[in-house]
Amino acid sequence: MDVIEGKFFIDGEIKTASIGIENGKIVKIAKNLTGEKFYSIEEGTIFPSMIDIHVHMRDPGFTWKEDFESGTLSALHGGVTFILDMPNTKPPVDSIENFRTKLKIASKKSYIDYGIAYLLQKKEEKYVQNEVTSFKIYMSETTNIKPVNYLLIPEIVSDIEKNITVHAELQDCIDNNKRESKDLIMHDMSRPESCEVSAVRYLGDIRGPKFHIAHVSSPDTVDLSKIFGFTTEVTPHHLFLNREMDLGAFGKVNPPLRSSFISERLRYLLSNGNIDVVSSDHSPHTLEEKSDFASAPSGLPGVETSLPLLFQAYRDSIFSLDTIVKVSMENPGKILKIPKGKIAPGYDADLIVVKLSDSRRIRSKDLHYKCGWTPFENLWGIFPRKVFIRGELALDNFEETIEPGFGLYYSGNR
Repeated sequence: MDVIEGKFFIDGEIKTASIGIENGKIVKIAKNLTGEKFYSIEEGTIFPSMIDIHVHMRDPGFTWKEDFESGTLSALHGGVTFILDMPNTKPPVDSIENFRTKLKIASKKSYIDYGIAYLLQKKEEKYVQNEVTSFKIYMSETTNIKPVNYLLIPEIVSDIEKNITVHAELQDCIDNNKRESKDLIMHDMSRPESCEVSAVRYLGDIRGPKFHIAHVSSPDTVDLSKIFGFTTEVTPHHLFLNREMDLGAFGKVNPPLRSSFISERLRYLLSNGNIDVVSSDHSPHTLEEKSDFASAPSGLPGVETSLPLLFQAYRDSIFSLDTIVKVSMENPGKILKIPKGKIAPGYDADLIVVKLSDSRRIRSKDLHYKCGWTPFENLWGIFPRKVFIRGELALDNFEETIEPGFGLYYSGNR
């Protein structure tokens, strides 16, 4: 048995304890334990690591933007030890063959553990569920993907028992509001909140699965989702950025950045427990691709800065530690049904060590993205000093100690 001792955040409190680890899992929590490997953490607090259930590692097909190696290295440095990769790659993950191709790529490149989402555009064979981690529906056009025929959604999802994440913006609504996208305010107007709200209202009429609504950008979406029993996620960019900021194309994303009032309202809803998950929607494009607002693709990098921004928000008295642990660790693990996100027996020993007074400026030059930029430039963040994955020390004093291929695939069949 290996042992880690220190101050742990467990059940809403910081407690001095030791945890015993066997075969990558927590098997015991006690005051004093001895083990073959012994880590004594004298500085910082030990939390579960982040589970980011919405990323686009761009691999295969768009690897000049990002790939599994650079993207998961970035995640590791941000305290993320599990990602769920979205299916809009080239080719898209819309067949079991394409799924297995991506799985093979990830198994060689990924520093951290991962899952793979499967694109739902038609009714799939039952066996697909046994292999994939999760499913994704796009109700509007995105990178390399046409929107699903929303009239077919009830039939498509009728036999799905795993998580179904939905990009909920109605394409018809977007088409009806189309205008020249020359800045962030115009981009917001071209994809108004009503497109998101209408999509969720339609999903609410479907009997069966409880959908997971990705990257909510409207408080009305949150309220409706609660009524329908859907889970919701919000991104750090919708929490901490807004359309009034001087971000240019670096802030161009779908759904769009909204007003400062809306981002403040989303922070309030998150702090009150009305939003279930924070995910990055990490979707990088290159500096060259972002050089002109009108032609720039939507999307921005975020997997390395999500948790640091949340910890800084704790220091700024915006969120409690309990809220941060629930929305970035515990709830994502529950939604995907994977044994991660909690410091308790039976869970993977995925842990981070954070000194909560250790704020520093976020600088693109210090991050590990292939794209080379961040929309959070010069904001403050608190980064983990150490990261453990399944009990193995993976990041030590901000330096990775593992190699690509260390990560394991999880199908979400806990």
